[in-house]
Amino acid sequence: MALFRVRFAHRVLARSKPVPMLGVCKFASEADIVAKPTPLQMRRLFVISAVPFVAFGIVDQSVLLYAGDAIDNTLGVALGLPTLAAAAMGQVMSDTCGVAFGGTIEAAALKLGLPLPGLTDAQQRLGSVKRVSTLGGVCGVILGCFIGMGNLLLIDLKAAERAKKEKELAKIMKTVMEDGRTVLHCDRATLWAVEEESNELWSTFADGIQGTMRIPKKETSLAGWVACNQEMVNIPDVTKDSRWTKNANAQYATKSMLCAPVVLEDKVIAVIQLLNKLDEQGAIIPFDQSDARAVKMMACHTAMFMAQLS
Repeated sequence: MALFRVRFAHRVLARSKPVPMLGVCKFASEADIVAKPTPLQMRRLFVISAVPFVAFGIVDQSVLLYAGDAIDNTLGVALGLPTLAAAAMGQVMSDTCGVAFGGTIEAAALKLGLPLPGLTDAQQRLGSVKRVSTLGGVCGVILGCFIGMGNLLLIDLKAAERAKKEKELAKIMKTVMEDGRTVLHCDRATLWAVEEESNELWSTFADGIQGTMRIPKKETSLAGWVACNQEMVNIPDVTKDSRWTKNANAQYATKSMLCAPVVLEDKVIAVIQLLNKLDEQGAIIPFDQSDARAVKMMACHTAMFMAQLS
């Protein structure tokens, strides 16, 4: 950015044509008399120094935001990078674009036909002239960056956060599914996460089922009933329970069920659902009290893991 500002300033001042000066001041020695730039010249210098940096600030900020957001949503999610790392990588791309397109922005600014200050070579070396030129560039880039921040209104700022959270939550779901089946000797285990915005329960891991599953957080299903009432249910035969609704996987026969709420700060954030307890011969039997205690402990551990995602 500094290189672009110096290069543009030299280009502008080189194209300036001397104009009649009003005041005079001393520069370097008593013998060197330099005419003091007029207020009009100073205003023109400020404007012509600021305008290109408005464009530069817009481009710089826009590239930073979109590149950083794209990196955060891809590499950030895949590799678990923090948002600041994605922002730093976006800054690299932003600075690269600044160097690559600085000449284009400079040429476009010169084609606007803005009035030149008309300073002499001696006047260009004055401290006051350099300060006004620098101030114009600073004000221009600040204004451009603020304008570029308007892109925040078009970007989904929580997309990467949601994706990272879902990835970590999927690991917890997989762990619950695998450990639940092994420890409690059941046929299936599912962790339903509560999504408050849509008022649904969803899961990405359930043995025998592909893709994401979603059910309403209502008392019309057993998992929904547990989420709404914050109570564990242990049902020997779900077909005799009025709250049981057969899901789309009609080929799977469910009989015994154990559901427990995962509670964090007096709020249900998930539901652990275990289906079809198996005996040593593989026959379906009801879950007992020891299973209920085990799943309650599993729910406490799951709550601690999920608390780290908040």
